[in-house]
Amino acid sequence: MRNPGRTHRWRHPGCLNIKPLPATQAALPPRKETNMAFREGWYQIRRETGGPNEGRVHCRYFVDASTYSAQCILEANGAQILTWQTQDPAHYRKAAWSSEYVRLASAKPGDWWDNPATSAGYNPDIPGDYSREKRKPTARELCQRASHVDPAATDGLQCSTEIHVGIFFDGTNNNMERDRPLLGHSNIVSLFDAHKDDRKTCFRYYIPGVGTPFRQIGETTESDDGKAFAIGGESRIYWAMLLVYNAVCAAATGNDLLQEAEMTQLVTSYGGGLKTAWHLGNDKARTVLRGVHQRLLTAVEGRRPTVLRLNLSVFGFSRGAAQARTFCNWLQEASGGMVGTATLRLRFVGLFDTVASVGLADSSPVGTGFMDWADGTMEIQGVERGLHYVAAHEIRRSFPLSTARGQGGIAVSGLSEYIYPGAHSDLGGGYSPGDQGKAAGARAKLLSQIPLNDMHFEAINAGVELMRKDQLEPRVRIDFQVDPDLDTAFSAYTQWTTQLDEKADDVASRAKAEVDGRMQYHMQLYWRWRASKQTDAQFKQMVSYRTASAQDKQDLWEAEGDWRRDMEQARRAVETPAPRSTVGAVSRALYQAVKQQVQVPPLVDAFFDQHVHDSHAGFWLLGPQTTYDRQVYINEVKAKQKTYEELTELARTTTSPEASFALHAQALTYQLNNFERRVLDVAAAGSAQFPLMTDADAADMASHKGIKTQAALWAMGTGTRREANGHGQYRRLFDRS
Repeated sequence: MRNPGRTHRWRHPGCLNIKPLPATQAALPPRKETNMAFREGWYQIRRETGGPNEGRVHCRYFVDASTYSAQCILEANGAQILTWQTQDPAHYRKAAWSSEYVRLASAKPGDWWDNPATSAGYNPDIPGDYSREKRKPTARELCQRASHVDPAATDGLQCSTEIHVGIFFDGTNNNMERDRPLLGHSNIVSLFDAHKDDRKTCFRYYIPGVGTPFRQIGETTESDDGKAFAIGGESRIYWAMLLVYNAVCAAATGNDLLQEAEMTQLVTSYGGGLKTAWHLGNDKARTVLRGVHQRLLTAVEGRRPTVLRLNLSVFGFSRGAAQARTFCNWLQEASGGMVGTATLRLRFVGLFDTVASVGLADSSPVGTGFMDWADGTMEIQGVERGLHYVAAHEIRRSFPLSTARGQGGIAVSGLSEYIYPGAHSDLGGGYSPGDQGKAAGARAKLLSQIPLNDMHFEAINAGVELMRKDQLEPRVRIDFQVDPDLDTAFSAYTQWTTQLDEKADDVASRAKAEVDGRMQYHMQLYWRWRASKQTDAQFKQMVSYRTASAQDKQDLWEAEGDWRRDMEQARRAVETPAPRSTVGAVSRALYQAVKQQVQVPPLVDAFFDQHVHDSHAGFWLLGPQTTYDRQVYINEVKAKQKTYEELTELARTTTSPEASFALHAQALTYQLNNFERRVLDVAAAGSAQFPLMTDADAADMASHKGIKTQAALWAMGTGTRREANGHGQYRRLFDRS
């Protein structure tokens, strides 16, 4: 433990030096000294076992056997969070030290509090620097593709066969039917369109994102609970599992095993179905699928061809990627590796930026987002080839990344992880051309086209039955185009990440040496770019800002205010004399990134300006986002106004003064606030537009949603339409679920 000299008896408590334990050791108590006499320092008070915070350690810094001056939390993933400390002996707290407490080791010199969790040593690969539009398979890749064709899989008499099934889980609030007209459909949709589907040996199935309509499982409209808490995710996973059994039956008999009505009953009913009030295991799924398996064997008995192997490929984005991971685990476990007569072969898993956020998200003060069906299901085993593309510039607290690493940060066999520049939907898609003024005029300019083409190329290499781009119908082929300017800008960024002089640049050298995390390194590059727009004029002269819609401009400008507050807080934290431990690693890195004032190359500036979206600016905690949401909001305001008018009229016409007073008081609870009046005025004028939303409307908009929303926003610490804090933070990473 680092202990600078005393000042009025006070010792600086410093940091701990505790490594996260392997999963097999997480429940074991640390070794402690026997017959231990008191010594000043940090002590483990208790370790949590069970529940969502299993492995969390609570610690206190005892200055003597009855007094402590600081306390902290050590998360199971290694994060150290200082929760309280004082330099003034008058404010020391009383507590009896016990010889049963475990004394904790010293930190290395130079360490400080709030080092971000699970980031040290996180070094995913980076994508290659080449033209996606002109990329051709190498001789080795052609051989690799040929090796996946099994000439013995289908004999000359068609007595046996193997089939290929692709399952495509779309992301939160992503929906193929709704989004395609505005060219805002995700990469999952484009890959689904590219998958072969002859209904004999190749089958493809699309699963709409949570929060969007999925009629087959009883979700006929968009859902706030689906968007916020991933409600409906479990039913989507079970629906996909049943589709796999249908594919085997259709290949052998020409007909599905289960009809839609029966599938709906199975995934939506508690009694006799797969639905659970809270997922506590797979016993129920095993029982139901055992029955489906036996029905499949009966249905295909004596039919030709016999399906001997099922080559399964699974794709997912965002919460859809989390569903894909759970689906792979549940299907392998429940089926025992056999689907009817077919051996299950998990050939390929392609994931875009996995975000679970099931139940309470990490942005809430008590949740991490791994509840219900996402609890313990994120680790994938048994896949031959898997790819996970993760977003370097996503910072929203509600969108923590679930890495592809296994428990304890150990790499999983067959799975590779690549970090791409951009925000969450810059990888998985979902932005329309022109959103926030980015990619104006063409889908080919969207940054998400880069990872889309890479995933398509690598999936074909792995044997997935995707059509080559020259085989696609024109409507689908357009979805894979990459604008030359985007290719050039992406190349400029990848080159910039390797051209910085680390010896001369403190930020880069610290990112590689002390932090040793590429995610943090890429975020620091983003900070440098944002720091190059420090004046109002510089910010408002950006091409994207000048071409953005009025609402996007408002969002971007208010988010810029959050960024500037982050910078100012970091400056004060670093420049104000204070104990070193009170300045976190993030504040130091942000301060240095801004202070360095590194020259951003013009093409890199254009890359961030015209292609990388600001997810913080566009993530509204308040206000309707989709056309459906806006219509619901308008209808709610109209209904509220109608109730107000009816109660007011009753209060006016009643003959009882007491009743009139009560009715008038009740009417006031339905009186529209300022923002609701603007909504009503716009609707009355017949305009298709929605009123401009600003942070000044946040209180009115929260009031419209009710007390539960107001309480949630208060707990999150935000008074705006967005999350608290801005861009000056690192993304949260999780290795475990």
